Formats: sequence, C-alpha cells, structure tokens
Amino acid sequence: MRKKVFMAAGLMLFGLTAVWQFTLVPRLTERIPAGWQWESNYIGYQTYADPQTGQIPEKDVTGTYTHTVATVADTRRSGSVELYDRYVIHDITSGQVTYEYNYRAPVDPRTGAHLKEEYRGDYFLFPRNVERKTYNLRFSYLKGIPVTFQREEEVEGLNTYLFTYHGRGEYTESYAGTEMYPGTKVEPGQEIKCDDDQFVFKVWVEPLTGEMIKIEESCYSNDYIYDIATGKQLAALDRWGGQTAGDDVVSRVETAERGRSKILWQTHYIPPGLFAAGLLCFSLVMLPVRSSKNEVA
Repeated sequence: MRKKVFMAAGLMLFGLTAVWQFTLVPRLTERIPAGWQWESNYIGYQTYADPQTGQIPEKDVTGTYTHTVATVADTRRSGSVELYDRYVIHDITSGQVTYEYNYRAPVDPRTGAHLKEEYRGDYFLFPRNVERKTYNLRFSYLKGIPVTFQREEEVEGLNTYLFTYHGRGEYTESYAGTEMYPGTKVEPGQEIKCDDDQFVFKVWVEPLTGEMIKIEESCYSNDYIYDIATGKQLAALDRWGGQTAGDDVVSRVETAERGRSKILWQTHYIPPGLFAAGLLCFSLVMLPVRSSKNEVA
C-alpha cells in the first residue's frame, strides 16, 4: 500500500513539474504581464531658441522629465497587448509643459517586440534574458535605433548591462504637439534632428527581467529643422538632455530586484524542487518493506 501511495505521489509531482515548466512558466514570466507599468521621473533641461534672435541661449532651462509606459486596458489578446507611452517635460519654475509626446503600439507581451509588420525586428522593451548584442529599440520618440551592448556595470548594487547609441537622431513626429503642448510645425520635406549626428542614448538594463534601470539621453549639439533634400539647416529649435538619478534609480533597482527574485523562484527553484520531490517519492518506493512477526510463546 505504501509503495502505491509514493508511486502515485511521484507521478503526480512529475506531471506537475511538466505542467509548471511548459504551461505556467511562459505565462508567469511574460515580459508584459497584466497591469504592468514602467515610470521614470528625473531632472534635465530643455532650452528653446529665443523667438526674437533665433539663437539658443547659453543658459539652460531646467525641467522635470516624466516618462510612463503602461498597458492599455482591454487590449490584451492572444499574443498581443497595446502599450501607451507618455513622455512629458515641465518647466521646473513655471510648471508649464514644454514638451509632450504620446505613443501607442501593439506589442508581443511575451517578448516586448513590436507586432506591426513595418517594425518587425524592433523592440519596444528589452526582452527577458537580455543578450550581449545589439537591439533595435523603438519606443517613445526613438525610431528603431541600434543600441549596442558595451559592458556590465553595477547600479546601486545591482548588476546591469549598459547599451549605448551615438549618432543620427531624427524625431520630427515627436514635436507635432498635443493639447497641452503646441509643438513645432514643419513643412513637407523638412525634418527635426540633432545637429552633427550627436544624439546620445544610454540605457542600463537588468538582464534577467529586461527592466530599464537608468536612462541617459541628450542632444547637446542642438536640434535644428533641416531641409531633407539639401541637408540645409533652416532654424534652431532647442538643446536638451537628462538622465535618471537619485531616488528614481533606487526605485527602479528595487522593482527589478523584486522581479528578478520572482522569476528565479518561478523558473529555477520551484520546477527543480517539484522534480526532486518526485524522485524522492520513487526512491522511497524502492526501499524494502520491513515486516514484524509476533512470536507466540
């Protein structure tokens, strides 16, 4: 009787291991689970050209940067979810919105990759288990820029992968304007880009979760309106730059650490534990059964 109980328990544990590993783990470790949200708040600057002179002042205007990405309610379908990305800058003195860009995209919840055919191969978010390679990143104002792995770096005690891009930065659509931000209008055949291809984007990523811990972005050489056909510089627009720091980075690290611990339990600890318990049950089946005989005097 004891052998049957242990054998049944062992088979049940092996079956549970298979169900956990092949059915539950893919759902539990989705890159974009239900209710997922990412938010970053930091101090930077954005200095627009003087409307009278057309020149960008030397003294920069400080601003508060808020960047939020969240799932759109009721858009989750089989293999798809829509993300809403809002990026806004406020003048730290007046509180006025000096920049705002809103972006929506259908994304694969398992990998964080874009689902639109024209953006195939681009990632809205880094996937789980980030590799040391180049990823095409397309979120907010970024248009599929190739961010390349540079090295491992510790951020607030957390090991991260640093990815960087330095080159062309064209983001005309992001200056189109919203209800809160008038934007900058350009004529057909014109574009807004960073002068001399000096746009810089750096991101520190926790490799297991794919969470972005820290971001640095800038165009110190100034944004200008250009004529696309001739490459002629038509008008100065602004100079801007910022990076996450302080409490925001600490908060992102804490979130990534919790996510990392959860994934490790779901993928590295629970399945092997269930399998080991099943083996133990079968090993108990193999033990000899001791019988006791009552001696009659």
